[in-house]
Amino acid sequence: MAHGIFFSANNDQEGFQLPINPEKVNVSIAGDGEKFSIAKTGKINIPKEVQLAAFELASYFPFGDTHYSSTAFREPQYYIDTLKKWQMNKMPVRYIYVDGSFSINELVTIEKFEYDETGGSGDVNFSLSLLKYVSFAPQKMSVVKKTETSKKTIVKKTTPARQNTKPQSKTYSLIKGDSLWKVAQKILGNGNRFPEIAKLNNIKESDYRKLPIGLKLKLPSK
Repeated sequence: MAHGIFFSANNDQEGFQLPINPEKVNVSIAGDGEKFSIAKTGKINIPKEVQLAAFELASYFPFGDTHYSSTAFREPQYYIDTLKKWQMNKMPVRYIYVDGSFSINELVTIEKFEYDETGGSGDVNFSLSLLKYVSFAPQKMSVVKKTETSKKTIVKKTTPARQNTKPQSKTYSLIKGDSLWKVAQKILGNGNRFPEIAKLNNIKESDYRKLPIGLKLKLPSK
C-alpha cells in the first residue's frame, strides 16, 4: 500500500487525497510547563498538560495530469476552493496519513493555508498549518433572583448535552487505487477490519479485485 495523505469533512461527505505527497510530514507536540526561580536551587519547571498537537506540511497541486500523482487528476482550483471553504466555515477536518514510519488520524482545524504559483508552470505550491481539534460543550449559567427567604444570590450551572462534532463515517465512495484493506486502514484505522466491510456490503472474496471506482460502501462503526 503506497503511503498517502487524506482530508475529509462533513461526515466524510466531501474530501480528497493529496495528489503529490509532501517531502516532509511534521508533527509538533509542545509542553506547557511553568518556570520559576527558587533561591539556592535555580530554575525549576512545573509540568502541565501538553499543548494541542500541531501539524505542518507543504506540497503542490499539479497543473496537469502526471504519472507520479497518487490520485486521479483534479485542477488546482478544486483543492484551493475546498480548503478555503473548510477554513472559512470553521469546519473540523479529518487528517489521515497512512503507511509512513508513523500514522496520523486526527480531527484538526486549518489554522493557516498559503498557496502561490511560481515560474509560470501552472503548478500551485501550498503549505498547511493544522491544529488538533478537541470537541467541547460550552457551560451555560443561569442566575436565580433573590427570594424573601434567602438574601443570597444563587448561581446554578447547567451543562448542555455534549456536542458530537466528531465525524462518524457511515459511507465511503471508492477512488482510484482503493481496496477494501486500504479503506479499512484509512477510515477505521485498521486494515485487518476489511472483512467487516465486505460482509456489511455482501461482497464476495472473488470480487475483491473487481470493485468499481465510485462504489459506495457502507462502513461499520469505529
